[in-house]
Amino acid sequence: MQDRSLAVIASLALAVVVSAAPVAAQQSPAAPEAAPAAAAPPRKDANGRGGVTPYTEQIMKGQASFVARDIPGAIAAFQEAIKLDPSKMLGFYRLGEAMLESGNAAEAETAWTTALGKKGPDELQAKVLFCLADLRERQKNWQAAREAWGAYGAFLTSNPKAGGYPATPTERQKQIDRRMKDEKDYVAVKERIVQREAERQKEAEENAKKDKLNR
Repeated sequence: MQDRSLAVIASLALAVVVSAAPVAAQQSPAAPEAAPAAAAPPRKDANGRGGVTPYTEQIMKGQASFVARDIPGAIAAFQEAIKLDPSKMLGFYRLGEAMLESGNAAEAETAWTTALGKKGPDELQAKVLFCLADLRERQKNWQAAREAWGAYGAFLTSNPKAGGYPATPTERQKQIDRRMKDEKDYVAVKERIVQREAERQKEAEENAKKDKLNR
């Protein structure tokens, strides 16, 4: 009798285990841990290279201000870039552009002249030489402009990969020579006009004296 009772108890326990298995199988598995947030892509400079430096940030800030016509803001940003790295040409080139746009041609010339002694690619140096030649021509400093266009042309000849406009120096020098000749001719004409006027004045004074004596 006792053995039969034990058998019944064991049979009931097995039924409980078997009936519980499907329930356990239907339970939702534990939620997986949240995936870590994707890392932000590395910042890039204007040329698509990674790792934007503070210097490049200021250059980009200045350029954005320049495009937005905030010239004082552009000047401040480019000056800050130069403070961060005074060995690079780009900051001085951009500063010269902003200075010229502000109407300060003297400061633009200083910035571009300084840029020529800094590090930069040939393409940028060609741009600086072009800007200096164009500025001196605008200032009607003819001889300096002629020499500056010559320096630009010589640089392009020595550095053909720099791009630029190889035909421009010769054309601009021809225009400058024409202007210099016109100015020289004008000076000669002006001197003759002044001399003729002085002769007429002298003649008028002499005629006035003769009239006075004849009265």
